[in-house]
Order: sequence, then C-alpha cells, then structure tokens
Amino acid sequence: MPDRVFTNEQRDELRIIMLEAGFPLIKEYGVTHTSISRITEVAGIAKGTFYHFWKNKEEYLAELIKYHRQKTLPLMIGEDVLAGKRKLGREDARRYFRYLVDKEKSIYANMTLEDEAKLVQKTSDFDPDEKKESSIAVNLLSMLDNVRPDVNLLLLANMTKILVLTAEAKEELHESVYEKTIDTIIDGILDLIFEKE
Repeated sequence: MPDRVFTNEQRDELRIIMLEAGFPLIKEYGVTHTSISRITEVAGIAKGTFYHFWKNKEEYLAELIKYHRQKTLPLMIGEDVLAGKRKLGREDARRYFRYLVDKEKSIYANMTLEDEAKLVQKTSDFDPDEKKESSIAVNLLSMLDNVRPDVNLLLLANMTKILVLTAEAKEELHESVYEKTIDTIIDGILDLIFEKE
C-alpha cells in the first residue's frame, strides 16, 4: 500500500492536532507513558501518520516544547509586552520563571531527568548552543525593565536550566523545602538580571 500524500494544508492541520494532543497527555500520563499510540488515538489518526512528521517521540517532544512555548508566551507575559508597548518588572519575571516549573502550565515540570536525558540523546534541539541561548536571553532581557548592564547571558541560561532540571528532579529532592528551593533559584536568577532597588 503506497504512503498517503498530504497537501501542505493537511500536513499543517495534522501537525497541530498532534501537538495539541501532547500536553494534556503528558500532564495525565507523564512523558514515558505518553505513547505515540496515545497521541495518534487522541488526534484521531493512524499511528503510521505520526512518522510522516517525526522520527521518534523525542523529536515530537522537542517540537511540542517549542510549540507550547510559542502558544503560551503571550499568555505568560502579555501581547503588549511582545509588541514592545510595555516592559516587565522583577515580579513579572518571577511569575515567568515560576511558570516554567508549574505542572499545570509547563511541559518541563511534567518531565523527569530520564525524559530530559532521552531528549538530549535523541535530538540536537537541546544541545548547549551559546549563540542560540544568548539570543534567547537577549530576547527575554529586551522585555524587562531595570536590567543590569552586565548580565552574563550564559550564566542566565545555565541558571534557567538548573531551575528546570530542579523541577524535573522533584521526586529526588526534599519535599518539605522544594518550594523554598525553587524560590531560592528564582531569586538568584532575578538578582543576575535586575539592578538592585
């Protein structure tokens, strides 16, 4: 049986349907138990269709993380900030970093260190890349007010990764001080970014 040929419009629509299915499944089952079968079942398509778009679940997850970030960024920080009409302050930035580790809002908070390791091993999307990560940091800083002139972009990138990895390792940490740990990391990130008041 020959492979089905999709129009560009059908491909875009199928890709979005599968990406939309991902985050709710990950919240319910975790990354490990969010199988390709579950994704395609929720999307209402044949399992083989998945492979027209991604080689494996890790490639899908890498794209899902980007898709989810693009979709939720306006909700996190506001359209007016994205349009350059307003800048965010320290407490706004705190909410942004908190968002990254909120299980209801962030894919990262629903991942484990094992999931992260597979993602790094099976895709190149999360390899350390100074140029890409510096660009992301500069973009974030451009939306903030009262930013220090000497922000170390790579240190900011590393601290943000440490925040996310901490959320992914939650089960291995002391539960009684987990929230304090997250707050301490976020405070350190904010001190890297903002001028002293």
